[in-house]
Order: sequence, then structure tokens, then C-alpha cells
Amino acid sequence: MSLLLDLPLHKQLIKALDKLGFTDATEVQAKAIPVALAGKDIMVSAQTGSGKTAAFLLPLLDRFLRNSAPNGSTRALILLPTRELALQTQKAFEKLAAFTPIKCGLIIGGEAFKHQVATIRKNPEVLIATPGRLVEHIGRGTPDFQDLEILVLDEADRMLDMGFAEDMNTIAQACQTQRQNMLFSATLNHRSIKCINAILNNPESIELDTHRQGHVNIKQQLVLADDIKHKEQLVAALITQEQVRKVLVFCNTRVQCQQLGNVLKYKKFKVDFIHGDIAQSDRKQVMNRFRSGHIDVLVATDVAARGLDVKDVELVINFTVAQSGDDHVHRIGRTGRAGHEGIAITLVSSTEWSQMSSIERYLKIRFEKRKVKGLESSYSGPKKVKKSGKAAGPKKKKNVDSKTKTNKKTSKNKAPKKKSAAKVSVKQKAPKKHSDVEPPSSGKRSKSFQAVNGGSTNNRDGFSVLRKRK
Repeated sequence: MSLLLDLPLHKQLIKALDKLGFTDATEVQAKAIPVALAGKDIMVSAQTGSGKTAAFLLPLLDRFLRNSAPNGSTRALILLPTRELALQTQKAFEKLAAFTPIKCGLIIGGEAFKHQVATIRKNPEVLIATPGRLVEHIGRGTPDFQDLEILVLDEADRMLDMGFAEDMNTIAQACQTQRQNMLFSATLNHRSIKCINAILNNPESIELDTHRQGHVNIKQQLVLADDIKHKEQLVAALITQEQVRKVLVFCNTRVQCQQLGNVLKYKKFKVDFIHGDIAQSDRKQVMNRFRSGHIDVLVATDVAARGLDVKDVELVINFTVAQSGDDHVHRIGRTGRAGHEGIAITLVSSTEWSQMSSIERYLKIRFEKRKVKGLESSYSGPKKVKKSGKAAGPKKKKNVDSKTKTNKKTSKNKAPKKKSAAKVSVKQKAPKKHSDVEPPSSGKRSKSFQAVNGGSTNNRDGFSVLRKRK
């Protein structure tokens, strides 16, 4: 492992690293920083918790220290998918820039526009922003990116998943074209990565441990569950059994998140929850309490799965199975960081088996099965499974075929319908009653008359029959 001190960084940055106690460079830092210092565009694939924030902040700060531009506007823009990740990046920036005059501003949703306008007008060298809010400011003509030298797209795959591709391109078009671009992502094979390729200029790709192969120091287990109430009991039991200090529990919906948080509070756990409906200021307070150890358990939706940087999370519980393999990876990536061991437990009901199996296949692993004594589920897994591991259900095609065959047999057994006298053609000269064809005395043709003539009142054959009878 190389040392950060061996990298050609400015002495003020070395001083900050020394104060923080950072000596060893992570793999992503050792490979990405020299290329970034050379001014090249880079595309970096690295797992969560690999130290990539410093991999783009250090070369950015080094460049600005060596080449000052005091009269210019914003020189670097860092885009991130969530407010939580933006706030954490701001904290990391302030620590690394502690011995420099370089300042940063924060532009995220959930905060007053007027304060952010004031921040932009101060012309900080670096802006840290989420795409949605920044596009609103661009629409109002507030920021000036004509002097921008560096554009960083952190967690690019997550921004694409959240539908920010158009916003990312809008922001890039508002920046000057002669700039350095740095893209960091869990994967460079994202289905929508081509949508933002035009932002980059002949980038150098750096692929490290992929998100599928990463997290080897995390023990992944699954526990079968019958229903939501059973899962709530399992979460409480697992937290008690593991006897850990910091636990993260992930839910798919806000309702589940809030309900589980209240259940655990009732069971006397020191717990709180965060989701998208909670005000940003309240979310900050909850996160600070979790980091400081005032609460032991944090229940969250996937809004916190990305960019949630909390040290010493020992246990992650998936209350509901993640909606994709990538989401699962980013959930469990909150534990087992910086070389420490971690445990990730996924609770799986009968309706979630196939989704869990898809995640296993995506990661090319099998979760270790675990039982909680006294809370064993009546559900023991599918009776039959496919080669993929998914539950094998009844074949619908056979049922449809059998129905078709039954209908055919029924139709064969039915007696042929007798032809009604009304449908016998005139050519056959079938005998007809006078009342069937002659109009009533009122002058209006009867319904039976219209039936004989196919519903038409201008049928020649019908009138010819009348004439013949006269």
C-alpha cells in the first residue's frame, strides 16, 4: 500500500492529512490522484467506502493552491445525488482545506433560496450541489460557471437512477467547455452511462474492485419471515443477539420506516428514523445523534443508502429486500468499512424470495441462512426452484391449453341449433304466416317484419313477397 505522503501534493494538504492521521493511500486514491493531478478526465469505478471523496478533493485543492485565480468566479463544481452525501462531502472538504484559503458553498434542496443566492454571489472557489436544486438556480441565472475549471460527478450511477441525466447535461452545458471532468461511480457499465458520455473528454478509465466483488469482509445472511409483524419481532431479536453499538435498518417505504421505528421505540431501543418526508434540518439532527452514539438504531429508506458516512456501523438489516442489486450493495456498504468486519442480514418473505435470488445471482454469492430461536418462520422457502434460484410457479400455458380443450369438447357435445323460420331464405319458399310479413294496420312495419329482412325497411325481397301474396 502506497503512502499519501508519497503523492506530489501541496505541503498545506500534507499538513491537513497529517493532522487527520491519514497516512496510507487507498487503492482508488493511489491510482486516481496522479492521473487527476495531470489534468486528465477520469472515469473511476470503485466500491462505497473506498476513499474516493479524497481522490477528487485532493487533486482539486492542489490545483487551486498552485494556480490561484482570486478574481474569478466558481472554479470547481461537485455534483452529488443526495443532500446527505453533499453535507458529508462539505465536511470532508473543510477538513482537507483547513490550512488553505479555499472555501466552498453548498447548494441543496430543502433550504431557503435566498441564502443560497447569497452563497453563490460570494463566488466560493468550490460549489457542492445536488442536480435538481442547481438546475433551478441556473434557470434563474444565478450562478456563473464561465470560469469553471473542474466538474466532478460523484455517485454518477445513483444520479442516473434518480433520473438526473437531463439535469446533469443541462449543468454541463452551463459550464465552460475547457475544463477537467472527474466521474466516480459504483459501476461504469450502468445502462444510462451513455447519456452523459458527452460531458467527458477522452477520459481515462480506472476500474478497481467492482461493486459485485466488493464487501468481502461483510458476512451476508438471510432470515425467512412470514409477514411484517414477524419481521418486526425478528429485527428486535437480531439487534439484541448481536449486541452491537450502531445498527442501520433499511425499508423500502416511508410507512414501513416510520412504523418500524415506533415499534422499536416501544420495545425500549434507542432508535430514530429518517425518510424523504422529514425536513432536512430534522434529518441533520437525527444523523448527528446517530454519529455521536445518542441513538443505537437508525431506520431509513433508501434515501440514506447512498452517501451515508457513519463510522463503526456493525450491523445492517434489510427489513425489506432491496429493489435492485445496486441498491442492496449500497445498503450493506454502510458496514464493513475501512477493513473492519460487518454483518448484513436480509429478512425475506415468500413474496420476496425471487427478488432476493436475483440479488444473489447479481452478486454471484449465496446468503448464509440463519434462524432466530423462538421466532422460526412457518415459511421454509419455495417448494420448487428454477436453475436461477427463483421460485418455480405453475405453468400458465398448460392451464390455458386445458381450458381451450375443455371448451372444444363442450362445443362438440352441444346439439346443433335449429334454424328459425325467420332465417329461412325466400328461395326455399318456406311457408310463412301472414302476420310474420304483413305490416300492421297502423302503417308501421312490425319487428318481425324487420327481422325477416335483416332489420332493413328497404329490402326488395321483402316487398316482393308481399306483392306475390296479394
